[in-house]
Amino acid sequence: MTPHLRRVLVLLLLVLAPIPVAARPAWACSCATGFDPLEQAEVAFVGVADQVDPDWFGSEVEVEFSVESVLKGRPGDTVTLVTMKDSASCGYEFVEGGQYRVYASGGQTWSCDGNELLSAGHGGGDRTRTVFWGGTVFVLLVVAGGVTWLIRRS
Repeated sequence: MTPHLRRVLVLLLLVLAPIPVAARPAWACSCATGFDPLEQAEVAFVGVADQVDPDWFGSEVEVEFSVESVLKGRPGDTVTLVTMKDSASCGYEFVEGGQYRVYASGGQTWSCDGNELLSAGHGGGDRTRTVFWGGTVFVLLVVAGGVTWLIRRS
């Protein structure tokens, strides 16, 4: 490999490596307005998100709540609901320990259902962000190692 070609490859790596880090999701979810969330829901309650478990290979998140008060329906002492992973897919981002007013139908809840954060949690369930930044650091280290290897071979 010629020194000129190596320099071009190094430059391409430096320019293209940050692209996955800088990319943002497209906002595809839009909600209707002017409706009463309590009327639309099968079940409504105030509760604490005890466990937020994303499906790492799918697009859903399963959230388990401890019910504090019932607004509609018969949810029981605990409720497990499914939502999408991100708001672009109309998912609602629940955080472990957070207290929410939740509106659900058919075992699912969405960002358009009128859910409300009443008090912030401790943030212990923010694994998605940790995985994202860990993956970003890993990619940058691999790119830096590749650049170093290419420069030393020049």
